Amino acid sequence: MSANFDLQKMNEWEGLRGFSNLLSKENRAWWGTRRWWVNALLWTVLLCGLTAIMLFMPNEEVYEATEAEINQAGGLIGYTLRVGLNVFFQFGVPILAIGTVIQAQDLIIGEKQSGVAEWLLSKPVARRAYVMAKVAANALSVMVLLVGLPSALVYGILSLRIGAPFPLVPFLSAVGIMTAHTLFYLILTLMLGTIFNNRGPILGFALGSVLGGGLLGNFIKPLFFVTPWMLPEVAWLTATGQALSAEMGIASLVATVLWCVIFIFVALTKFEKMEF
Repeated sequence: MSANFDLQKMNEWEGLRGFSNLLSKENRAWWGTRRWWVNALLWTVLLCGLTAIMLFMPNEEVYEATEAEINQAGGLIGYTLRVGLNVFFQFGVPILAIGTVIQAQDLIIGEKQSGVAEWLLSKPVARRAYVMAKVAANALSVMVLLVGLPSALVYGILSLRIGAPFPLVPFLSAVGIMTAHTLFYLILTLMLGTIFNNRGPILGFALGSVLGGGLLGNFIKPLFFVTPWMLPEVAWLTATGQALSAEMGIASLVATVLWCVIFIFVALTKFEKMEF
């Protein structure tokens, strides 16, 4: 009795051979386990909960606001909205970056150390497909669970607070800035995983950038134009409709996107030359 194997031919570009299967593997690691709902619950409760507290519960910052600050914000409700959005963007953007780094630190290093990466690459799989599958699957999951879901709920909370739909365009623009910042640290962490063989340098470089970048930028102002360190404030100013330096905001956003492209190129180049 002979076995009957139904082989399915995959039509893929030679340079990304195996991408579809690797992408499915990475997606299952998110959506086929409890990882997706744990992250959805964690970031939604953390970010939306803190924002709701600032919007609906009396807090010292509102009480200590001067009359001039309240008038500048368009009244007490306007000032309260600024405080809530400050928490969501100026606090939430760096926190999401830290969470992304912690989750992504092991994506490549863990498979290198366990031998999974070597085993996968022993199959007819292109090395660049391995890296790009990591980027694509994790970027999608991060955008949906860490950024998209909390942002949608916060928008609902803001609209509930003012009794009308919150201005959509500035809020979506600010969420786009938050997304760029988060993806920057995801791709940075993945790139570092192709360079180093242990987690120490990855956490050192990535978390050092998140936690210490703003302080360094205060001493060397031009760094704000070529790094994502200014983006949390840019996102908050954008969401609240406040004036901001267009040059600094656009420059830092463009620089962040360019760095993401550079990091992907470096990761692909380094992984192609890696020996197992």
